[in-house]
Amino acid sequence: MKQLRLIAALLAAFFVLSLTSCGSGSNSFTWFVDSIPANLDPQVASNASDVIACENLYSGLVRRTPSGDLAPDLCQRWEISSDKRTYTFYLKDGLTYTATKGNPTEYAITAEDFVFAFRRMFRPGTNSPYAVEFSALENSADVLADRMPESSLGVTAADPLTLVFHLSAPDETFLSKLTLPGAMPCDEEFFDSTRGTYGLTSASTLSSGPFYLYNWTSSGLFLRRTVSGNEIDSLRLVQNTTNSGQSAEELINNEKCTAALDDTGTPTSLQSISYSDTTWCLLFNCNSIFASPELRKALGGAAAAAAEVPSGGLFAEAKGLIPDGLTVDGINYRQTAGDVRPSFGDPRSLYIAARDSGVSVTDSGRITLLLPAGSGLSDTAEQINSSWQKEFSLFFSVEEVEQDEFDKRLSEGNYTIALAPIQAEGGSVYSALARFSPLGDGLTGYDNALYTTQLSASASATGSTRCSLLAQCERQILEDGVVIPLFTQQKRLLVANGVEGLVFDPFLPVLDVTQATKK
Repeated sequence: MKQLRLIAALLAAFFVLSLTSCGSGSNSFTWFVDSIPANLDPQVASNASDVIACENLYSGLVRRTPSGDLAPDLCQRWEISSDKRTYTFYLKDGLTYTATKGNPTEYAITAEDFVFAFRRMFRPGTNSPYAVEFSALENSADVLADRMPESSLGVTAADPLTLVFHLSAPDETFLSKLTLPGAMPCDEEFFDSTRGTYGLTSASTLSSGPFYLYNWTSSGLFLRRTVSGNEIDSLRLVQNTTNSGQSAEELINNEKCTAALDDTGTPTSLQSISYSDTTWCLLFNCNSIFASPELRKALGGAAAAAAEVPSGGLFAEAKGLIPDGLTVDGINYRQTAGDVRPSFGDPRSLYIAARDSGVSVTDSGRITLLLPAGSGLSDTAEQINSSWQKEFSLFFSVEEVEQDEFDKRLSEGNYTIALAPIQAEGGSVYSALARFSPLGDGLTGYDNALYTTQLSASASATGSTRCSLLAQCERQILEDGVVIPLFTQQKRLLVANGVEGLVFDPFLPVLDVTQATKK
C-alpha cells in the first residue's frame, strides 16, 4: 500500500518573498488570470485558469515542446501498432508524486494511475469535459452511459510501467490529446483518501509534474520547483489588482507580470506572439436582393479588390473565413485547408449576368452597408462603397450603428450588406462556420442542404477527416459569395525579453512554462 509521507521542509525567507512579489530577482513567471484557480482536479478542470495551473502542476505521458513537437514526458518511449489502434507506453522508473511545499511522498507514479484516471474520466458522475476527446477508446460510449463496467474501457496496465490503450478506430490526434489535463495520472489510494475533495485544497492535491503547489489562497496560486541554471523556478497565477490602467507593455516593463495579452498594436520592443480568432467580412443577406449569387459575387469581388488592409499592425490579409493558426484536433487548419478564396472573375461581367437574369438594383438608395460604430473601419467601408459606385454606378449608403444595435440587426436579418467581425469562439473552426447554417445563427439566411450536411458530419469526425469536411464547408460558402473575407484582426501575447521556451496557445488554453527559461 502506498502511503503519504509528509516531511517538514525548511524554506528560506527569500523564497517566500520571491513568490509574493514580481521582479524580486528570481526566475519567476507571473500571469494575470480572470479568476484564481478553484479546481486542480485534472480530470475535471475546465476553467481557463484551472487548466493553465494543471498544465504546469501535472505531467502526463507526453508534452508539447516549444517547437510544437510531442516529446516523452513521464514515459521513456511509446509504440503504435500497424493498424493504429494500439498505443503502448513504457513509463520511467522511480517516479513519485510531490505534495504541497515540495514535500516528497511514497506515492509512486505507475501505469495503474493512468488507468484509474481514464476510468474516472468516463464515470458518468465525474462529468469530465475530456471524455469526448477520448471517445476513440474501446467501449468508451458504453462505459460513459453505464452500460458496461469501467474495467472494459480500452486502457490497461500490462505491468506497473507499461500502459496500453486500445482504440475502436484509429485517431490520428490521439497522441496530442494526451497533453490535455484529463490524461494526467491520478493515484487511486490518494484520491479515495481525500473523500471527495481531490484537487480542491492544497492538502488534497499531489503534483506529478516538475512544479509543486507551494501556496493557494484567495490572492493567487503559486507553483515552485527546484531548478539548476536559468529555468523558470516559480509560476504565479494572480489577478491584476493594480487598478492603474497600465497597458500590457507597461505592466511587463514595470515587472507586474511576465507576459500579457495585448490588442493595441502599439509598436513594442518586447517579444510578441500574434494570433487571431476574428475575420472581418462582407455579409450579404440572402433573403434580400442578394439572393442572386451573381450579384453577391460581383459586389464581393469588387469589394475584395478595393479594400485595403487597415494600418496600425492589428490587421492582416485574410486567406479565408478562418484565420491563420487555428487548429482542428491538433491539426493546423489553415495550412491543411489552404487558401480557399475563390476567383469570381470579372465583377462587371457578373453584374451584367445578374441583371440579365432579372435582378434589378434600380432602387439602390434603399440598400445600406452596415457596420459597428467605433470599429475603426469607416475608411474601409467608404473604399468598398466607392468601388461599387465606380464599377456598377450603384449608390449605397454607409450606416454606422452602436454595437448592441449592430448585433441585434444582424441576428434579426435586418440588413442588406454588413461589414462584420466573424469570431471563432474559443478558437473553434466549427463554431465560426456554424454561424452561417440553421445549425447556428443563420446570419445571412444561407440555407444549403449540402453545407448543413457536411457541417453536421464534421461534428462527429476526427483528425484530417474533420478538417477536410470543414474546409469543404468554408470553400462552399465562399464560392457562393455569401461571405467575403477581407482581413483578420490580430491579437498578440507580449512576453518579457529574455524569456524563452514558452509554450502558448490562447484557445485550448495553454500557457506551459515547464520548459521556459529566463535570462
